[in-house]
Amino acid sequence: MLNIIKRFNYYYENTNDDTLNKGILHKVLLFIDYCFAFLIEGCSVTNYFVYSFYNLKHGERKKFVTWRRQRWIYRKCNEDDYGYLLRDKDEINKLFDEYLKRDWIISNRVSFQDFLYFTEKNPNFIAKPIHGTEGEGIYKFESLNDTQKKEIFTKYNNKNYLFEKYIIQHNSIAELHPFSVNTVRVSTVRNSDGVNIMSASLRIGRHKSIKDNYTTGGLVAAIDLPTGIIKMPAVDKMHNKYIIHPDTNKKIIGLKIPYWSETQELVKQLGAMVPQIRYTGWDISITNNGPVLIEGNYRGNFHVQQHSDMEGKYKIYKEAIKKI
Repeated sequence: MLNIIKRFNYYYENTNDDTLNKGILHKVLLFIDYCFAFLIEGCSVTNYFVYSFYNLKHGERKKFVTWRRQRWIYRKCNEDDYGYLLRDKDEINKLFDEYLKRDWIISNRVSFQDFLYFTEKNPNFIAKPIHGTEGEGIYKFESLNDTQKKEIFTKYNNKNYLFEKYIIQHNSIAELHPFSVNTVRVSTVRNSDGVNIMSASLRIGRHKSIKDNYTTGGLVAAIDLPTGIIKMPAVDKMHNKYIIHPDTNKKIIGLKIPYWSETQELVKQLGAMVPQIRYTGWDISITNNGPVLIEGNYRGNFHVQQHSDMEGKYKIYKEAIKKI
C-alpha cells in the first residue's frame, strides 16, 4: 500500500493537468476515487493518471483497457507455455531472423574471434539484455579500438546479452530525434478473420537518449491506420503534449510514416507465425529501404496504444477476441 501511495503522489504532483495539485483534501478525495476505480475498472495508479480517470465517469472509464483488462486479453490470446518465443530476445531473433535484416550474436555463446568478426563487420552495434524490458540495460557501442573490444567481450561474455548491428533509420524518422531509433509499435490480434491491426503509434526518444521508450521518458504519437499519418500531438507519460519535438524543433504532426503499406503487410505476416500467440505488440524500425522488425512483445503495453489519442480500445479487443 505504501508503494501505491507513493506512486499516486508522484503522478498527482507531476502530471501536467490543471485539474490536479489543488491541495491535500483534493488529493485524498482523488485517492478514494482511485480505490473505487481499482475495484470497478481494475485500473492501476498509472492507468488512473495516464487515462485521466480523475476527469472521467464510469461510462468513459469502461472503454479503456486497464491493468485487469489487459491481463484478461493476455490470457485469452496467448498461451503461457509459448510466451518465451516473444519475450526472450534470442528466441525472437532465431524465429524471425529473415525479418531482422541485420547481423546479431549472443554475448556468451561466441568466441572472441567471432566477436571480432562481428565488430569489424558492424562497428556500430547495440547491446540488449536477453530478458530486458522497457529499454533497461541497453547500450550503444561505436567504432571500438582493439583494447575496448577486448574489454567489452570480457565484460559481456559471462552475461546473457544480444549484440545487434545498429539500425540506420529512415531520414524523416531520424530527424525527429537522431540519437534513438524511433520505432513504430503496431499491435495485432489474430483470429478467424486473420491478423488484425488494432493500433499503431510512433515512439520517439528524448534528451539525446538512445532509447525511444515511452516508459523511460520518450514520446508517443498515434498513427492513423488508413493513412499512416500522425494527426495528433505526441504525448509523454506526464500528459505533456508536443506538436514539434522539444529537443530538435522538428514537426511531429503531419508526418507520414514511410513504407506504411509495407509495414502493415509485414506485421500481418509476423502475426501469423506463432499459432499459440495471438496478441503481440510489434516494434518496427522504418529504414530507407523499408520496414524491419526490432522485436515482438507478447504482453505489449496498452498505454502506448491508448494515451496518445485518448481512445479506449477495450471494445475493439473484445470484438476481436470473440472470433478467436
